[in-house]
This record gives sequence, structure tokens and C-alpha cells, in this order.
Amino acid sequence: MRYSQSTELALDSLFYMAMHPEKADFAVEDVAQAQHVSSSYLAKVFQQLVKAGLLRSHRGAKGGYALARPLAQITLRDIVVVFEGSSPLYDCNAPSKPCGLGAKCLIKAAFSEAERRMHEVLQQVSLQDLVGQSGAHASWLVGSAGQSETSGDRQPISKLPGTFSSVSPGLPASGGAVVAPAAVRS
Repeated sequence: MRYSQSTELALDSLFYMAMHPEKADFAVEDVAQAQHVSSSYLAKVFQQLVKAGLLRSHRGAKGGYALARPLAQITLRDIVVVFEGSSPLYDCNAPSKPCGLGAKCLIKAAFSEAERRMHEVLQQVSLQDLVGQSGAHASWLVGSAGQSETSGDRQPISKLPGTFSSVSPGLPASGGAVVAPAAVRS
């Protein structure tokens, strides 16, 4: 399973915007240049984010795009659903064959539970969490020279194996920063 390029561009673009609170509005061209992607393709992604209420657009000479909600109120799940939809990832074709398992089907139960957990994890990580946990390590997001200042004791969450478990010890309970367990960070 792989997320679409639109989802990845949306995630990276909103992360970029969150990392630059000093800017009121962002031109598509500037965000595209930071990511080394096509501005025309990114403009289509931004249009979808506006329709979903995650971005606001401003027309005119000083126009551009801005985040439509506070950082803590935009989750990874919010962004993913815009491009991937909310339909189940696994759709049983039992109606077209004589199956008879119904609610006892372990295949359907396993996929449903995996998807539920994935959505739960994505819902618990906000743009605010990304900025707090990973922002200083995403060198393409920080500074004009691409230099980042790090505290030395944090790693980007994407580099932390096993950060999310079934108990989700690294996830915030209520909107706090995502912190990986000490055993994972060492």
C-alpha cells in the first residue's frame, strides 16, 4: 500500500507552511520550489486542500495560500483523507461468491482493524506535533541554506523504528508533542 504523490505533496507543503509562521501567505511557486516539484501540479493539490478547509486562498497581487486552522487542529489523517478518501482499503467480494463467513471472516476483521489503527495513529499526529518533533531535523524546511539547528537528542520520527505500537506509547494522549520512547531513541 502506498499513498499518492498528491498526499505526499500535501503533507510536505503543509509541514513547510507550519514551519514558517512568520509568513502570512505562501505563493504556490515558493512552496513548489522548496520541494523541487511542479508548481502547476502543486496548485491542483492546493485547490483540493482549500475545498477541504485545510487551506485558505487569497486572490490578488498579495494573494497566496495560508493554513485555515491552527496547527494543532490539522492532523495527518485530515490531510490523507482529502486525497485517499475514507472508503475501506479492503472490500470483501463475498457477495459475488458463496462464502458464508460473514462476520466470522478473519481476513475482513484483520484488514478492518489494521485500517482503524492506522487512522487512529494518523489522527493523533498534528502539524503542531510535526513542527515540535521533526521540524528541526527537516533541513529542507529550515533556513535558506538548508541548515537546521538540532538539540542532538531528537531524531526525525520517520527514522524511529517501532515508534508506534499497538499501545502507541509515543503518541500524544491529547494533542501534545509526539515523543518516541527512550528505548527507541537510543
